[in-house]
Amino acid sequence: MANRGRNKFGTPKSTGLIITSLIDFFSIVVIYLMKSYSAEGSILTNADNLMLPNSFSTVKPKEIHVQIAATSDMILVDNIPVVPTEDVRKISQDNANPVISQLEQKLKATKKTEEDEVRLGRLNQMEGVATIQIDKNVDFDVLYKIMNTCASAGYLKMNFAVMEREM
Repeated sequence: MANRGRNKFGTPKSTGLIITSLIDFFSIVVIYLMKSYSAEGSILTNADNLMLPNSFSTVKPKEIHVQIAATSDMILVDNIPVVPTEDVRKISQDNANPVISQLEQKLKATKKTEEDEVRLGRLNQMEGVATIQIDKNVDFDVLYKIMNTCASAGYLKMNFAVMEREM
């Protein structure tokens, strides 16, 4: 009678590792990770304490040159604080052309840098596009003053960053 599972000395046989099922498992994990990996990435970094409004928009920005973020406490250009939001709120509504002077200076310096890059050949053309991220709880008058300041600094095209909402 043959003893199954034992060698000729009567000790149990060592089955070892079943490698086929491990290869199947790792193949499935690798395929899952490859499918869930986003090759597009994010070209826009959110400022801290910023809740963007929701939108059904599906248009994604191609390239970002100037990024303006307005949180409840600070206005930032390329994630560098420029002016407190409270100072922007204090600018009079009666002014026909409300401009945030600190923001305008920063945007003009950024535009000059962009023009220098075009002159040196690093960029094809001057875009003049500003991407604005604004907290959904910030008042419209702050947004209006930021947009007016962008226009006075030469950034006439403005895109707004939003969170994509599921349909």
